[in-house]
Amino acid sequence: MHFRKTVLVLVLFLAGPALGRAQNTLSADDVAKIRLVHKQYEEAWLKGDAGAVRTLFTDDSVLLPPHAGKPWIGRKGLNEFWFAPDAPPTKITKLVVTLRSIGGDGQLAYAWGTDEVAWTTVQGDKTTSASHTGTFLNVLRKQPNGEWKISHHMWDDALAQP
Repeated sequence: MHFRKTVLVLVLFLAGPALGRAQNTLSADDVAKIRLVHKQYEEAWLKGDAGAVRTLFTDDSVLLPPHAGKPWIGRKGLNEFWFAPDAPPTKITKLVVTLRSIGGDGQLAYAWGTDEVAWTTVQGDKTTSASHTGTFLNVLRKQPNGEWKISHHMWDDALAQP
């Protein structure tokens, strides 16, 4: 009995690191398609095309914005957070998404990086401008047609420097 326990512990010890290691098995075509999703994301926001932004996300997507207090789930959550009909008109004037890493297994992928965004908001006769830099993490799922869509989108603002 002691021998079996020792062998089991030894096998788990030797095989454990291999079992926990994720493999990046994305094809070059998958990586190119994931890069394209992020380029289309930039372009859609800069054009002010809410429909094009929506098409880049899965129907059950999850937005995890900073300081939001809750996740925004599905098309309903995406619309309520980004495209609420009673929100003041907002125009994205700058969006630069810089991918730092892409990985995954061919059906599920992640992409993370940095972003720079600037926008204007109109309330009455007053226009205000704002901007920030930050980081993001996206989880993407491959669709039956071979396209990739964002299923989870999380971002944060850079901390203000004193």
